[in-house]
Amino acid sequence: MSTMDPASGIVASSEQTLPVTLPISVTQYSELVRGGHFDGQSGQIELINGRIVRMNPQGPQHASPIDILGEWSVEQSRRRFWIRIEKPIELPMCSSSPEPDIAWVKRQSYADRHPQPNDISLLIEASVHSVAFDTGEKCELYAAAAIAEYWQINVLRREIRVHRDLDGNVFRTITTHAGSDAISPLCLPSASLQVASLFESEP
Repeated sequence: MSTMDPASGIVASSEQTLPVTLPISVTQYSELVRGGHFDGQSGQIELINGRIVRMNPQGPQHASPIDILGEWSVEQSRRRFWIRIEKPIELPMCSSSPEPDIAWVKRQSYADRHPQPNDISLLIEASVHSVAFDTGEKCELYAAAAIAEYWQINVLRREIRVHRDLDGNVFRTITTHAGSDAISPLCLPSASLQVASLFESEP
């Protein structure tokens, strides 16, 4: 129920209103980063759908496959792509600036901006405790931003989910690979990764 103050003309609600969270844009987020507002924060800070999200610091289970993937990516790409490890990308249309574990991007200067969807050929995320987030909201985010291919590694299950074939804002093809299965990115079919190699104690 609402009432109006005759003197001011202001409508006041007698019902309690909920607090409102205002989303921020990629530009606003970049200004906060440049201003050092997140310095000293533990874990990884990302902008996801207009919200600032802090991820947990990596444990060894998470870090090890990323090390192996980083080395594999550099060796296989042979300077056809920049391989960015845990660095920001910008998805302005989604008010997001995530930091995927691995990104294969065009070889060009990114001194003035981070890579955007047209620059990105492959994104890879490794998940230990963030499986639901990486297969849910992050997957939806990457599809909405028209990322051509997204690999999501479930570390505890030792498998990789490959997302491809965008249909609107949805990946139409999702396949799961494990053990001796070998997968290759669409952008470089000659680069072959055996899934089991990510989990070997001595790669």
